[in-house]
Amino acid sequence: MLQTAVNGFQWQVNNFSDLYPGNAAATTLTADASAHTKGADTAVLTGIAEDCYGFHIMLSAGATDVTIRRQMTDLLIDPAAGVGNAGSSWTPVINNLYTNSPSTGSGCIGHNFFFPVFLKAGTAIGARIQDVVGAATSLFSIRIFGKPTHPELLKVGTKVQTIGATAASTTGVAVTPGNGAVGSYSASLGTLTDPAWWWQLGIGSADTTMSTRQYWFDIAHDATSKYLCLQQMIYQVPAVSGLEASGKEAFGVRPPIQYAAAGQDVYVRGSATGAPDSSMTAVVYAVS
Repeated sequence: MLQTAVNGFQWQVNNFSDLYPGNAAATTLTADASAHTKGADTAVLTGIAEDCYGFHIMLSAGATDVTIRRQMTDLLIDPAAGVGNAGSSWTPVINNLYTNSPSTGSGCIGHNFFFPVFLKAGTAIGARIQDVVGAATSLFSIRIFGKPTHPELLKVGTKVQTIGATAASTTGVAVTPGNGAVGSYSASLGTLTDPAWWWQLGIGSADTTMSTRQYWFDIAHDATSKYLCLQQMIYQVPAVSGLEASGKEAFGVRPPIQYAAAGQDVYVRGSATGAPDSSMTAVVYAVS
């Protein structure tokens, strides 16, 4: 979130009690019995008491041993629910958040995202998920931030564009991280339909024996200049016995802020501490 002066949030709410995200108090999402198909719309938070100026999302508990597990999650809202009321008429505000065997504990940090997106007070929050495995489950955690001390100094968005997702096979666009070096940029994930300024990244693979590795990924726009939008975001596969598991941070080495005009193509590249896992793919999220 771009802050041009010191600001503080005086209010927040989450769906995982007073514990940390990823614990059993978070919301369980269940995919449809058919692979690559969204499960039921699931209520996560009743209508929020304050305007939202940004939110953190984490997916976890979506890993299985020697099994490919990729998920795509939609964040749903009901703006008309009213403060404290359950949602009933859901609209996607973010489509197809891409995760890959997300887990917490034993070196895993879940798959994390942060979006400086405005939601008005009274908006109820929901979610739905699909997986490459039918009827699979994952834990969905969200924390919403509001009541800023200087709202006039905050830049927030109202729209999130998903670039590179193929929901029919729960996958993204191929990217091959370099082995001990920065790899080449992917083909274009797609073209921005609106100007964008804030960026997030989802990473997946198709590997039933994921190797212990650390990765760094970049997002760039512009076919020629490759202006960096997100830089050195960490994705990791720790040594976890009995699980193909991974974790992903949200930010990289700096806030993921870079203006890009509508019509620009978007690219991803990465590096790994060894030979990368098989068939790695990426999906980008751009806030307008």
